[in-house]
Amino acid sequence: MDDRRKVGEMRPSQLITTFGPGAIVDLPDLSVLVAGLNHWDEDLCQPIPESRLTARLMIDRVLAPPMNPRNPKEPNLPVFRFPTFMVCPDCRTLARYDRFVADRNGVLYCYHKGTEKETDKVSEASRVFPVRFMIACPSGHLSDFPWHAFVHRDKPCPLGDKGRLTLDESGTSGSIRDVVVRCSCRPEKGRSLGDAFGKDAGKVLGRCPGRRPWLGRDATELCDETPRALLRGASNAYFPIVESALAIPPYTRPEFDYLDKVRDQLEEASSFEEFRDQAWRWVNREVRELFTPEQIWTAWEERRKLRRGPDQDLLFPEYRALLSTPYSDPEQDFEVEDQPVPPLFEGLIDRLVQVRRLREVRVLAGFTRIDPPSDITAIVTGDEETRSTARRAFLGPLQPEGKRWLPGIMVRGEGIFFTLNLDAVRAWEERVKDAADAMAQAHKKYCTDRNIYPHPPFPGARYVLLHSLAHALIRQLGIRSGYSTTALRERIYARNTPDEQMAGVLIYTATPDSEGSLGGLVEQGQTDRFGEALWHALQEASYCSSDPLCAEHEPEAHGDLNGAACHACQLLAETCCERSNRFLDRSFLVPTVSNPHLAFFGGVL
Repeated sequence: MDDRRKVGEMRPSQLITTFGPGAIVDLPDLSVLVAGLNHWDEDLCQPIPESRLTARLMIDRVLAPPMNPRNPKEPNLPVFRFPTFMVCPDCRTLARYDRFVADRNGVLYCYHKGTEKETDKVSEASRVFPVRFMIACPSGHLSDFPWHAFVHRDKPCPLGDKGRLTLDESGTSGSIRDVVVRCSCRPEKGRSLGDAFGKDAGKVLGRCPGRRPWLGRDATELCDETPRALLRGASNAYFPIVESALAIPPYTRPEFDYLDKVRDQLEEASSFEEFRDQAWRWVNREVRELFTPEQIWTAWEERRKLRRGPDQDLLFPEYRALLSTPYSDPEQDFEVEDQPVPPLFEGLIDRLVQVRRLREVRVLAGFTRIDPPSDITAIVTGDEETRSTARRAFLGPLQPEGKRWLPGIMVRGEGIFFTLNLDAVRAWEERVKDAADAMAQAHKKYCTDRNIYPHPPFPGARYVLLHSLAHALIRQLGIRSGYSTTALRERIYARNTPDEQMAGVLIYTATPDSEGSLGGLVEQGQTDRFGEALWHALQEASYCSSDPLCAEHEPEAHGDLNGAACHACQLLAETCCERSNRFLDRSFLVPTVSNPHLAFFGGVL
């Protein structure tokens, strides 16, 4: 960690998703592990205000990834070398990186000491590369593959530290059994890596050592899990858990951005009078020049009303804010405007709203390895029951206990929001009750077959309808808006409780690069254009190039969570979907060749 050498570049958005703390990043010259938050320089991290999200996650603040504004090219994100074992492609020597020779750029070379190729010439040395095997466990721990214990079958090497490991790849089948590790103490007694990936791998690898190298080289804890051998680039080595929230009034007012700067004075004051008469004089000068004591205290009171933890709902307040049209404030990143509902869809669609400006904050709350949480997408979208059980069982830490912040990014964009007529939705739910029950049973079987306990709740037919409609529209809007389909995202508002009724979809673009708010999407929210786009989306959903096979797909028969949905008609890129392309069925939208009687929009086509 003392080496300030730059080894690569990464976009801030990647640190909140694919390559967050605890993730492995493959670079041209080496493989590194992104360090935990305890190693980040907080002075280089700009605060991101989002009161609702900090209350939900029970943290004090959200910070952007570190960046030095004076010298953007200076390295600012600490990483560790991982795996620490390297292999020479010529002599096949397998050893820790400190057994090799580094040049001034940090690239490691092998001089083949103790082999027939031994040399002292730099030109004849071979560059070494990170070994491609490691071990991990479902509790989030990560370790180097136990090479010495594996090849010696948990017995000490007769040569001690002088034993030389080699990693041979013989054979042409490409099988893992062709990879053999040997020690110079008994080279004829090599051991195939197939033993570490076979059915008895648990006995071979023993108990998890409980290492958390992203928090520090000596960070360990007790663990009773059985580790698994993984390839360095395995897709199940890191599952990020990302929470997101839209910035909505009143929390978009400018004074909310400054509350953290006066937190100490606000917490010490027991009343507004005490804050105004005694603490205000100690408040940051910038804050005193911009706001009055009344504005700061009112914002503080609004923030204190928020519930902390899973009780802080993210979706329902957003739903109400999106319907509070018209709303526009030049100082706030939130602007919505009503549009008349297209005549063709009157009675089915209740409200149509152009979201001209919005701001979204995304926060990396943790990660899992080997298996995702019981329903990782439910964690993202705010289902309280699933969130609490999944996090308690699986969540890997980004930092040691005690730190009260998480990394995040803030993005701005635009979108289209619409709601379905609740009376029409309730009548439709009664009509498709049998089909919804069948999908719920398929969901239960899906969880049981994968040992996911407790079972996350089935989101209901209303969610499947809205989710399928969102996917059909995103495919159509990607053609019409000028944005690529992967730049569009969905946010589904589906709830059916006595106190909270929601049936809405927000399709928006909020990307950290140039595709942010060009205006192409929000213009598709005009009455005529939206009506045309929706009609074509439904027309395209009526038939699939994989029909009748796609239309005949039944979740209960195939052990899947989708009905009539496949890559040719409904599935989208993972960046678009909040449910990992699950709970989709276009027969809930339009008549299909196999199910003509389930369609919500059956009377339109």
